[in-house]
Amino acid sequence: MKLNKLLFTILFVLIACGSLLFGLISCQSVNSAKKPDPKDKKTISALLTTGPRSTAASLLIPEVDSNKGVQKELKEKALQIRNILDAVMTMNGAVDLLESEALAPVDFVLKRLTGTLLWIYSSLAFQRVLLSFSSFLIFILVIPVCALVTIIILWTHKDKAKLYKIVIASVVISLVTIFAIPASVASSTFMCNKILAKKINTLTASIESNGKKAYALENEILKAKKGANSNFTTRAKNLSEVIIEDAIDYNVINLFVFIFIPIVVLIFIFFLTRYAAKLILA
Repeated sequence: MKLNKLLFTILFVLIACGSLLFGLISCQSVNSAKKPDPKDKKTISALLTTGPRSTAASLLIPEVDSNKGVQKELKEKALQIRNILDAVMTMNGAVDLLESEALAPVDFVLKRLTGTLLWIYSSLAFQRVLLSFSSFLIFILVIPVCALVTIIILWTHKDKAKLYKIVIASVVISLVTIFAIPASVASSTFMCNKILAKKINTLTASIESNGKKAYALENEILKAKKGANSNFTTRAKNLSEVIIEDAIDYNVINLFVFIFIPIVVLIFIFFLTRYAAKLILA
């Protein structure tokens, strides 16, 4: 029995050291220059920073730049949201210039939409940062600590029958921890790019097109500010209603995809892992 404990201890020490080394290498790959030193091509660091990566590698190791993998998709989505935000703010600016009481409800809704879009934009920025730092924390801190705790349990636990179960549960938890955050982010980008792509692209094209009309209307109002009339008010109201309708649909979709879905996926992974660990240890 002591031999088994010793073997498992060596195994988890290797896992902890490998995880720590992997995390340090990935950290080095991110902080190194985009163009690796040609004299250092044979090193592990150079291998990580050059050449195409698989999907799994892109999830586990943050890219050197944000033009690859999930980071690229999040960056493109943030740019799209910023364009939508510009269109809504332009429309809001045109409404403010008219200073019409008839447009007060429209002005209120446009300001709320601006706030929501800013919140979604911020959440995407948070996801990008979280995705970049999660692998460092997981490989450098979480997995080594998990391995250390497992080793302690192995040598202090008196129930010999549960020795293998403890090892299996620890391995399962470690694997789930590695993929939990990347999987939650990837689920959002998959839904956005595959399932809801047509609807999102249609709304984006419509809002951006009407945003250009709002920009033209704003310029017209500025040129004729002193003689602003009911014609401008009517045009602004009609255009605002179209933008608001599309922007609300766009907001609901993005709130669902980039806020609700990642949270649900993380919660599902957590409870599934806990349930699996209980079954293993039972």
